[in-house]
Amino acid sequence: MNVTDLSIMKALKIGKVPNQGTRHLCVGRDPELAEFSRILDFARAGGFETRFLRGDYGSGKTFMCSVVRELAFEKHMIVSIINLSREVPFGKRDLVLSEILRGLRTPQSATTGALDEIVQQWFSKYDPGIPLQENATLESAIKSVSTGDAGLAMALRAYYRAYCDGNDALMAGALDWLRGETIPADVRNQLKVVGKLNAEGAFRRLRGVCTLMRDAGYPGLVILIDEVESVMRLAKPQRDAAYTSMRELIDIGSDEFPYCFLLFAGTQLFFEDEFKGVASYQALFQRIRSQQVGSGRDLRQPILRLEEFDEDALWDVSLRVRELHASAYEWTAATRFTDADLQNFIKTAGAKFGEIRQKPRAYLKALVDMLDARQQHLDVADESLIEQAAAVEREDAHLDDTFVEAVA
Repeated sequence: MNVTDLSIMKALKIGKVPNQGTRHLCVGRDPELAEFSRILDFARAGGFETRFLRGDYGSGKTFMCSVVRELAFEKHMIVSIINLSREVPFGKRDLVLSEILRGLRTPQSATTGALDEIVQQWFSKYDPGIPLQENATLESAIKSVSTGDAGLAMALRAYYRAYCDGNDALMAGALDWLRGETIPADVRNQLKVVGKLNAEGAFRRLRGVCTLMRDAGYPGLVILIDEVESVMRLAKPQRDAAYTSMRELIDIGSDEFPYCFLLFAGTQLFFEDEFKGVASYQALFQRIRSQQVGSGRDLRQPILRLEEFDEDALWDVSLRVRELHASAYEWTAATRFTDADLQNFIKTAGAKFGEIRQKPRAYLKALVDMLDARQQHLDVADESLIEQAAAVEREDAHLDDTFVEAVA
């Protein structure tokens, strides 16, 4: 049994992006992968870049974010993926920063929070275990941190004291406080920390953590921000605050956040709506709107539009899914679900809901369902499974329409 392949099949079966192995399914996206790889190398070399990924529900935005995550891990970078919402509006910088820090992952801790790993890796440079008052090198390093963010330095001191005392609970409390989370008063007193992260200090905290990562030996940070269209649901003051934060990041990023790449992913409505979308906030819109020249596709524009699969890419990804399914469940899929069967399945699916090249998620779910049926010798017609996929597509369309109504 191949656990990675099995995890991919289980995720596709419920219409979810796999937590790992997305590179195995990424076909027909070679130009995008090459561009993202170039951006990541630029960030590793000390650059800062912001991009926007555009596509509708089910078109593969979250999938592409996951692919970028795996690319970054291959380059030994730290990654954080967050989803914006009413509860985490981008204008609330302290809340967003907390989510970013909570979502940090490294190649070694791809499924669990990595802030503890990062902090311990930083301390490992300074003879950890020696009491702080006797560790002049570490005290000097923390003082250097305090010039940029006194709160971060306070959290590091608190964490190190708890580490020397072997107090895991206080170590966790120090990290919670560093992230801007609310901790009990008695824990704050034991940690000897005061105050709380606020919106004004959020960018400063992010800059400090980025420096900490670099000093700990990590070559860069990638922040992937999905469902950015949720900004449109906010009241105008909050919405404008979110757009202002995006604009400020673009404006100050090169100076304040070297070794960093930010990727925002949103629906077409977010980019096109002149009343609540980014087009309603000209200070940001003027910076990111695409100025396409000629018939070619410029992948270096601030907004990267996800193109639909061509027929070759759809065929290739279908073959890839069949191959992974055979590996996951240890059967001869190509014999019991032949190329001819697969071609007929694609044809039937296309006739039923037409946009599988634009929104492949539901199609891939139906394909996995069919492979499951063949592997288990179930008598299921293509049409019934494809109808289920069509229902998923209709639900996506309903969500899209509901969102439009909600922001209208």
